[in-house]
Amino acid sequence: MFDLRYHVASLAAVFLALIIGILVGAGLASRTDVDRLVLQGRIDDLEQRNFDLAAEANLLREQRRAGDEYISASYPVVMNGRLRGTRVALLFIGPSHQDTIDAVEQTLDDASGPGLVELEALELPVDPQEVSAALESQAPGLTLDEVGRRLGQELIAGGEPPFWAALNPVLVQDHRGNPSIEADAVVVSHSAVATDAATRRFLDGVYAGLVAASVPVVGIEATESRPSRIAVYEAHNVSSVDAIDTQVGRVALALLLAGGEEGQYGLKSTATAMLPKPIEPLPLAPVAGG
Repeated sequence: MFDLRYHVASLAAVFLALIIGILVGAGLASRTDVDRLVLQGRIDDLEQRNFDLAAEANLLREQRRAGDEYISASYPVVMNGRLRGTRVALLFIGPSHQDTIDAVEQTLDDASGPGLVELEALELPVDPQEVSAALESQAPGLTLDEVGRRLGQELIAGGEPPFWAALNPVLVQDHRGNPSIEADAVVVSHSAVATDAATRRFLDGVYAGLVAASVPVVGIEATESRPSRIAVYEAHNVSSVDAIDTQVGRVALALLLAGGEEGQYGLKSTATAMLPKPIEPLPLAPVAGG
């Protein structure tokens, strides 16, 4: 939150300094005495404004530093034990990215959760003919949105996932973990763009299947992700975190996976708040021998 205001204030100060230089260089020498007084007054006003903006930028920089220090100090207390026993699956809609995997695994580790139970990365775009052929023997005639819905449900339900098994050769580009383990929550990283109607119908079904399972589903992206996928998550009634590469983002993700209030969280303008509130206190761990 502090970054944007700080950069705006800094840029404004720079532009004002340039304006002052232009006014001084182009005006004073060729003006009458009255013009010089008027121009000098304008320059004095701009210099004061420039000074005020520089002071504001310094204040925001100090506020950001204090905020970062506070977050770093409170991070372990807020996170420790938050996801103990919570089994999380990670779904990439598009190619998997190691930095995203690392951020999610760090969140789970910092919050005392087990490692990812399953990771799946979907191959896009979807070829309707390949999907139909792969399912011909067990579920012929299903629409693409229904196929996607079944995949979303199976990702969470655990057990034997017949749709994932049948479609793995045509839809999955990365698979890790144990699909038979039931997931208590799902993280989604929408890492590709759906450019055709068939793929969009399929993905609508995937999101619908995930949401219908009534477990926390959280879409994520990093602060520098382009294009942003927050609007996609929101359109499918999925909570989101837009700064998974920061401590604030990892706290928000942990809170949501633990059942925190749904919404769009993080540091970007699309976020409704930085963190879900309230942050419920965790019970104290029992003292050994007590």
